[in-house]
Amino acid sequence: MSGFLTFMAAPAVGCVILALVFTYFGLHVLKREVIFVDLSLAQLAALGATLGFALEWDAHSWGAQGLSLLFILMGALFFALVEYRFPEVSQEAVIGIVYVVGASLAIIIADRAPHAAEHIRFMLNGSILWITWTGVVTLAVTAGGVGLLAWKWRKPIETWFDRKSANARSYSRALWDFAFYTLLGVVIAASIKTAGIFLVFTLLIIPAVCATLFAKTFNRQFVLGSLIGSGGSLLGLALSFSLDVPTGAMIVATFGGLFLLALAARWFQNNRA
Repeated sequence: MSGFLTFMAAPAVGCVILALVFTYFGLHVLKREVIFVDLSLAQLAALGATLGFALEWDAHSWGAQGLSLLFILMGALFFALVEYRFPEVSQEAVIGIVYVVGASLAIIIADRAPHAAEHIRFMLNGSILWITWTGVVTLAVTAGGVGLLAWKWRKPIETWFDRKSANARSYSRALWDFAFYTLLGVVIAASIKTAGIFLVFTLLIIPAVCATLFAKTFNRQFVLGSLIGSGGSLLGLALSFSLDVPTGAMIVATFGGLFLLALAARWFQNNRA
């Protein structure tokens, strides 16, 4: 037991930090109906990391980190501009296009690099098990800074304009869309090499979806989603340790099980009403 606590302490704290910040953004993503935006932004971050990998830059160097952030900023700007200029185009379709093109470019870039398959697998599954306390502190500072800005800008960010209304093509909406995507992208850029694309998407969507099944107000959804995200992450870590299976994949599978349990509980609740 003591070995588990010592070995898993940093990954556990890292998962809780990610659960808190991604639950907040996940609720906004559900409200905006851009479910796969984090998957697309995460793929852009992975594209930047893959380019740095092909250039033989250290994965934790400022250059590699900067490339990931640059691609995310380009993606955030692209999403906001397309939404502003072409409101008749489905934002989900644009997000899907960016994802598949980004993934394909990453494969092309990594194709001739040594250990390309290992790198791609690493970007998908991450390495949350090997996060250090230095990494935890960096993640906490990044999430805290983003959280403060998201709180400061919560009113305009939380405002949802009808895409068919006159506000759909306002400069104000385009600006705050860009701000929202950028804030989310910064957290993704800071966590993608640790958590991986699959776990980032899982933490953003599943706790938020489960919370909306049982809570109506945003504050209650955030609290419940954060508890689900933190608890699911810790349970996944414990199962990974005891079963000796890949950590990121086990956490994702655990959340899949929690989602099914949440659906069953909600069904039972509805039948009793």
